[in-house]
Amino acid sequence: MKLLLTNDDGIQAEGIAVLERWAKSRGHQVVVVAPKSNYSGQSGAITIDKSLTVTQRTPGHWAVGGTPADCVRIALAFLGYHPELVVSGINHGYNLGFDTYASGTVGAARMAVSRRIPALALSAEPDNWDHVAALLDLHGDALIEAAQVEAGQAVVSVNFPAEAGQRVAWGNLSDSRFEDQLEWAEFDGTHHIVGLSCRTLPLADADGGTDARLVADGFTTLTRLPLQPETETVRLARSS
Repeated sequence: MKLLLTNDDGIQAEGIAVLERWAKSRGHQVVVVAPKSNYSGQSGAITIDKSLTVTQRTPGHWAVGGTPADCVRIALAFLGYHPELVVSGINHGYNLGFDTYASGTVGAARMAVSRRIPALALSAEPDNWDHVAALLDLHGDALIEAAQVEAGQAVVSVNFPAEAGQRVAWGNLSDSRFEDQLEWAEFDGTHHIVGLSCRTLPLADADGGTDARLVADGFTTLTRLPLQPETETVRLARSS
């Protein structure tokens, strides 16, 4: 299968290296098109007011001076590479709850789905890549199948837990996991210059059946992220 790999942590991030090793071990054709540096928190932002740098680092590896969503656009429109599946990640840190939509990892996958290309967005805590690699080896083929079912309709977001993970569950988005905190502020006479950070809320505080709670309980957790809001008729049909 022809795969396009991208991320938001940058082309040199360990997560995408783990992903590439797995994909090649399965015999997939792989092209990596990823930001040249960290572009976390960019959601689905695209560059429309300036040129993008595109640099071939090694055969099959392209670094883009733009957002994760830009990387998908560059692969299609500039490189002429048309994958059967886009896999974004493996993100360095969970993408859970409504904050998922701020993720550049998810933004790249959404760009792919908007082009009718199946897409996965993979995330994990970056503490034990050997554990993450083992879970990817265990579940990867099934994750691809899940993404193919949702082709053109939704991103399949996957979070690998820090422990366990042999069991798989589908979850709903939890409430936002982060609270904004003011770190500092100053006034230069014209502008307020503000520094914000985020406080992470405990996973175990999330409600049962949500993505955050399932990850806390040791499940490899899948969440369906529709490209467009679903009608009540579609939701009822799926639940029947």
